Amino acid sequence: MIFRAIVLVLCLWPAMAFAQDASSAFNLPVVEKVLQNGLTVLVVERPGVPVVSFAFLQPVGAQDAPKGKTGLPHMLEHMMFKGTQTIGTKSYAKEKPILDAMDRVALAQNAEKAKDNPDPAKLRALGLEMRKLQDEQHQVGVNNELSNIYTLNGGQSLNAWTSQDCTAYTVTLPADKVAVYAQIEKDRISHPVFREFYTERDVVAQERRWRTESSPEGKLYETLQSAAYSAAPYRDPSIGWMSDIQKLTRMDAESFYNQTYRPDRGVLAVVGGVKAADVLAIFEKTLGTVPNPKVAPLKPDWTKEPPQDGERVVRTTFDSDPMAMMAWHKPNFPKPDSVALDVLCSILTSGNTSRLVKDLIFTRKMAHSVSASTGFPGDRDPDLLVLQYEPAPPYSSEQVGEAIDADLADLKAKGVSEDELNRAKRGAESSFLWGKTSTMGLAEDLAYNQAVHGDWSYSVKYLDMVRALTASDIQQAAQKYLVDKNRTIAYLERDSQ
Repeated sequence: MIFRAIVLVLCLWPAMAFAQDASSAFNLPVVEKVLQNGLTVLVVERPGVPVVSFAFLQPVGAQDAPKGKTGLPHMLEHMMFKGTQTIGTKSYAKEKPILDAMDRVALAQNAEKAKDNPDPAKLRALGLEMRKLQDEQHQVGVNNELSNIYTLNGGQSLNAWTSQDCTAYTVTLPADKVAVYAQIEKDRISHPVFREFYTERDVVAQERRWRTESSPEGKLYETLQSAAYSAAPYRDPSIGWMSDIQKLTRMDAESFYNQTYRPDRGVLAVVGGVKAADVLAIFEKTLGTVPNPKVAPLKPDWTKEPPQDGERVVRTTFDSDPMAMMAWHKPNFPKPDSVALDVLCSILTSGNTSRLVKDLIFTRKMAHSVSASTGFPGDRDPDLLVLQYEPAPPYSSEQVGEAIDADLADLKAKGVSEDELNRAKRGAESSFLWGKTSTMGLAEDLAYNQAVHGDWSYSVKYLDMVRALTASDIQQAAQKYLVDKNRTIAYLERDSQ
């Protein structure tokens, strides 16, 4: 208990130093520099902290996948851990011909599977040939060498994630290992080798089965997402559709990488016990020398979602208890209405005294759970406010939905109280400050806002935007967006057959 208290104090003191009082602006001393190749670097010094966290983001996400190749950005995330021409191999000269042979087999497999009547014998032979080549590659490859190097240098939390809007790569190291990070990442960005591509493709396919096809909540989210969006690429899941995943090739990944993983689009946030001048000097000589690909960059000029002009209702089945989701289209952050709807979600479902939790779970006992959130499936473009609930027997999802409609109608008619608004603001402020206490939390937040919204200072401005909201702002946003014609409802029901 004493140790935990000490840790909390050590984590909290930087945020406390920045947040002077409730009425003052949140001060975050970020040093920003664009390196010679266009890479944006953000550094926050935290004197006395023994570690440094790195968050490297590329503003390329699931919605940027080429048509017919959904899931490709997520595959790149997996591939970036497979090493380089010097990391992850005993001899790249011996390995490369094997990788090229795998590509030829994969193309032959795709061509055969695309036929009206694929030849089972030919597919079996191609499968055996692929497995033979994979065995040969394993003989010259070094498994997990990149992660092992980081671990040997004291690295922790080596991770990555792909959203609809961006892809992130993160790690925390001892504060004196900045140069090690710079050398490893320079090599990884300059000379990635997408080895084990076809093995990893099977891993991603299994991940999709686990996250979506075998998960009632995952299946419901995907049903809702593809119904709420009829035109924009947000309609496609971030992991991709199975038919696309199973035909991706290493050439697809390399081509997409060269279009999208460009230093002049990337953002690297660094937070910890370092000096900004020292960090930037190291990066200028390493990451700053990585050239941009000579191919034209991907132009993210995707189809815009037209306004919804009528309520949509969809249903899917699964062998589980029923649940439902409602989604309303809304503006994306940093538009003011988006912030108002963030706070509205808190008023509706955050804590036992929130409107829907108190009414549906504790008073009327109509639901087992209810929650609301914004920013789904992403927030580079207009997104959704999603309200999810599980009915409690003997009530049906439709009956709980009617109760929710009544509560929302009351809120739109009468507004929210000052007590509700202030409680939601305090909750937002608490979450905001806690999100800045860890070096990694702050690094990811800064890099995300710079990469997706074009301005890291939204990491600071958000709190001021919340504090400026009035009860009238919340009511008007609810009246404007939480309307039937702007809503999609997805029901998950138990299959009766």
